[in-house]
Amino acid sequence: MVVAIMLVGVVAVGANQAAADCSITVTLRVGSVGDDVKCLQTLVGATADGKFGPMTKAAVMAWQSQKGLAADGVFGPLSRAAMGGSVASGPLCPNGMTLASNCSLAPNAQATGPLCPNGMTLASNCTTGTGTATGPLAGTAGTVTYSQLSQYSSEEVGEGVNDIKVAGFELEASDGDVSLRSFKLTFDDTGYTSGDSTRLEDYIESVSIWQGSTKIGSADAVDFTRDSTGIYSKVVAVSNAVVRDGDTEKFYITVNGANSIDSEDINSDSWTVDPINVRYEDGGGVVSTDTITQTAIPISFVTAATASDTELKITLDSALQAGVVTVNTTSDTNGVLLLKGTMKVEGDSDVWLDEVPFLFTTNATNVDGVTPTVYFSIDGEEYSESMTASAGTTEAITFNELDKTLKPGSYTFTVKADVNDIETSSFDEGDYLSAALDSTRRALIIAEANGTQLTDSTEMTGVASGTIQYFYSIAPTVTVVSKSITPNDNGSNPAVSATAKMKLAITANGGTLYLNGDDESTAAEEFFGIAVDGGDASSSVSSYTFTPSGTYTVTNGGADNEYYTLNEGDTMYVDIESVVVEATGSSAILVGMKGDEILFGTDVTSGATRSANQLNFTTLTDLLKTGKTTLDS
Repeated sequence: MVVAIMLVGVVAVGANQAAADCSITVTLRVGSVGDDVKCLQTLVGATADGKFGPMTKAAVMAWQSQKGLAADGVFGPLSRAAMGGSVASGPLCPNGMTLASNCSLAPNAQATGPLCPNGMTLASNCTTGTGTATGPLAGTAGTVTYSQLSQYSSEEVGEGVNDIKVAGFELEASDGDVSLRSFKLTFDDTGYTSGDSTRLEDYIESVSIWQGSTKIGSADAVDFTRDSTGIYSKVVAVSNAVVRDGDTEKFYITVNGANSIDSEDINSDSWTVDPINVRYEDGGGVVSTDTITQTAIPISFVTAATASDTELKITLDSALQAGVVTVNTTSDTNGVLLLKGTMKVEGDSDVWLDEVPFLFTTNATNVDGVTPTVYFSIDGEEYSESMTASAGTTEAITFNELDKTLKPGSYTFTVKADVNDIETSSFDEGDYLSAALDSTRRALIIAEANGTQLTDSTEMTGVASGTIQYFYSIAPTVTVVSKSITPNDNGSNPAVSATAKMKLAITANGGTLYLNGDDESTAAEEFFGIAVDGGDASSSVSSYTFTPSGTYTVTNGGADNEYYTLNEGDTMYVDIESVVVEATGSSAILVGMKGDEILFGTDVTSGATRSANQLNFTTLTDLLKTGKTTLDS
């Protein structure tokens, strides 16, 4: 099996040898600069300019994937431990730190004063690690996007119990770093009945906001203001909360339960918590307030004993991306990964897990035409089920008689499939398969704690839907080597046009493939579909060229019906260059170039057959972007 979409730059020959001559002793991420970054760039095959940007992050993620690490683009202790030749010898802790430092220092790192219990420096008030990059904000137009963490809903807050997570969300920074200043939170007494208290402080003592495992802000319940509709609100200031460009950080809202909650309130009252907006500053000093749009998150209040009840929470591992899988034409391709997630048991009791159903979806005639057998693995054990014959485009498969005991903690689970050989009409080129543990399937899980079935939506929460995997017998690996966009100096400020460049490496997998060049008379059949990224109706991309190099042959070069031939294993590099233009009369706007599809074929007959297959899924098209610059006519 060959996964045919890689999210990285090309690794230069000799990069690992060069990296062996340097060492990295601090955590590196987007925004880091210096010799350690140059060393890292040499290791992963990025341009060694000493500046950790998006291209370096992409290369680091690919390197981490190759090493079996979590591909988060942050080069931390575990990545340094896997670096080879640049890490001090001696036993390591499970977190990649040295055993000699009581699991608090990376190999070769030097302590910088006393450390807090969380491994951060005491001098930074326990908020910054010894190797954490804390430089100025990069970029001048940073923005944030928001997504809610589905596993936090209807959380129970026990009286006198502290730091109960009641809500979670992710913030992603783009177009520059951002420093968060505050969040506005509201609490609404939605479950009020006659006789219940409507005073927030009768239920909770305080509220805190966390960035990962670090508390960044808090407020007492008595400081919240109640409006005429009964909603409590407060702007909670946060500090030392920076999200670097391209990074996604998890944030949590926790509450401390009041020491004594009236029994009548516990029996009948419920509330919701809702983060209304976030205020942040970018590298240019501009402070913005963005509205957070989401469904208010319910919480309830219980006795301390009830609060310790067991829960099973399901989350998706976002590291698995949609992609292309090259499969055999004469035999099955086994063990294709469709879904990866986590089941977390919270509370004091074990969970007995006996049945877990998943929904499988395809665009083929029947699911069993794509896969005969599917697999569910958790905690080192694998279970298999045969696909129902002629199941249609969707089929729910239940893995039963698991008889698996899960103690409190987190467990990674996977869903895989054996994929049939491609056969016309039943399983065609470009057909796909996905697996999901959605809310409907979650309600059918058989899971017990202390002999009692866990209740869906309260004691079993969260979903995990896998990304689509597309299947071809012959397909390209597409790698973005470099990309840029540069305003053209034409006497205007901002410029009215820019030169966009992108270099791709394309490798043939499974057999010979064909790509139409830029001299193909039908532009829609060219292998790279060029489009405007951002801009408005007056923005355009023109004067583009494809300049190939590497291993390939060209037919009708520079003429109509130009195309490239790549035999299996051949890699062709293509430099794509275009001019992005903003038409006269337009206002200043961010514009760039993107590729909205990759077209390829396995039949050389015509321009149409050489572009018969289309790759345009989001994971790929998000890579095929040069970035944006400001243009104004």
